[in-house]
Amino acid sequence: QEYPPGVLVIPMLSRTLKPFCKTNLVISAPTSSRFLDADVNINDSTFTGQALIVDPGCSVPAYNELVAIVRLLPKKLFVFLTHHHLDHTEGLPAVKQANSGAIVIAHEKTLKRIGPALYGIKYVSVTGGTKLLISGQRFEIIAAPGHTDGHLCLFHLETRTLVAGDHCVGEGSSIVDGNSGGNLHDYMNTSHRLLELAPKVVVPMHGRPNLLPLQLLKGYIKHRQSREATILKAIEAGATSAFAIVSSAYKQTNILLWPAALINVKVHVDHLQRQQKLPQGFPVEKFKRSCGLAFKVR
Repeated sequence: QEYPPGVLVIPMLSRTLKPFCKTNLVISAPTSSRFLDADVNINDSTFTGQALIVDPGCSVPAYNELVAIVRLLPKKLFVFLTHHHLDHTEGLPAVKQANSGAIVIAHEKTLKRIGPALYGIKYVSVTGGTKLLISGQRFEIIAAPGHTDGHLCLFHLETRTLVAGDHCVGEGSSIVDGNSGGNLHDYMNTSHRLLELAPKVVVPMHGRPNLLPLQLLKGYIKHRQSREATILKAIEAGATSAFAIVSSAYKQTNILLWPAALINVKVHVDHLQRQQKLPQGFPVEKFKRSCGLAFKVR
């Protein structure tokens, strides 16, 4: 599917979390032959190149498809990574196979977590505010911590299209990865900053693009606030273990989803503690230990 002129979205098979089975590969490439002579230029504030792909996260069965796609693109190629998770980076070997001169651009924390998986590909670390000029298409990199601490988004300036990484998803809500520095405080702040951008389209890396992005982002904020209130109510009623909180706050949710719900409970309890909203005497360390116990659900 083509969204802004010259920007394509191709869902590709990946090892992502259900309900999804694909990661969207976003591509910006020349719409006119006059851009094919553009050289790669990198300075502190603007990167200039011929083509761009975002999050090559396809799994091995889709490698040949990705190789074919990359070989169709101009050689002066940037590879933008929103974050380090495997379903956003697993296709990097296929990119290198198709174009050994491609340059990865990502947050420093993302690059460190990928480490040897860069497979010798050239890379440059970036932060929010960096501009990309790709064959006449103007993008701005947006710092968007929350899902992880190195998470970035990409904003297509002319059409106000937000390539949202995993801050937004096509169905349900995104997970906050506390093991990778993600936290709800950053996630909520990022949601408000993305609202201020006033995007007209959101392209998540999983699921369909959203044409009502302001409603989507406001909905995420409201959902998180509502869920946190429910979790706090369970704690105030006496729940102190992970299982007790999940079974109370998620009692209307399919029990098979409770292990996944624990991830949300952990980040919400951390957020409540950060805001000093936990009841006096709540056993934080006991709660943390209980999070390590496996849930047995049938």
